[in-house]
Formats: sequence, structure tokens, C-alpha cells
Amino acid sequence: MSEQQYPPVIPSLVVSDVQATLDWFGKLGYETTFTMPSPDGSIAHAEVKRGPVHFMMGPATWGGSPGSTGLSIYINLQESVDAYHDVVTAAGITISDPIADQFWGDRTFTVQHPDGYRIMFSEHIRDVSPEEMETAMKEMAGAPA
Repeated sequence: MSEQQYPPVIPSLVVSDVQATLDWFGKLGYETTFTMPSPDGSIAHAEVKRGPVHFMMGPATWGGSPGSTGLSIYINLQESVDAYHDVVTAAGITISDPIADQFWGDRTFTVQHPDGYRIMFSEHIRDVSPEEMETAMKEMAGAPA
């Protein structure tokens, strides 16, 4: 995935039925721009767009966390994610997911608001081919690559 196609802030919804949610957004005039199948054939991640507005979504089995409200926010930083991680840590904010390189080509870390909202900060570090993503998804699910 390439960072040029994404705005700086993207809401990410945890939904009960990804396909039904894609259909619902379609009725609102949103275009499905990306879907990532899980090894069992269900949709593990999807994205829609209408003009400059983007939404990401996935099923609770892939994106939910205990205490999650069903909404997370994905913020593409215009600075080093490592440097920002240091600032956030120094401020005493609890990091819920440690800084790490992700299979989709971003380096990320996540904080969780006391009410359960998750905010993931990212920096795009490399473009990833669809084949690499498919292999990574299979590995995450424990399926043979």
C-alpha cells in the first residue's frame, strides 16, 4: 500500500458484518477501494472512500480489543513515528500496542483512551505487494502460506 492515497486521519470501524457495512456505505455513495481477505475467505480489512473522506473497517475478531468501543482512529504522521513515540511515552501515555513494523508497510504504535478508543499512529516505511500481504495474512491466521 502507498501512503499517497490516504489522508492524515482515518476512522477505523469494528463491525459485525464487513460486507453488509460495505454495501451500506455504497448506498451512501462511497466506493470500496480495498478489501483484504482472511484465509477463511471472509473480509479481514476493507476501505471505502468518497471524495477525500476515507473509512477503514474490519470484524471484531480481527480489530477489536477488550473494552473497545468499536472505533479506532488511524493517524498518518508527517514526522517520524519513532520520535513521536518517544514524546508520547515521556508524557506518561500508556502504549497499548508497542511500536512495530506492520506487514502492510507502516510502522505503528497504539494508545488507548480511558474510554476505550484506540488511536494508532503510523509512518509509511515501504510499499507492499498484494502477494506479500496475502502471505502475511495467512501467517497471522496461522494458516499455511
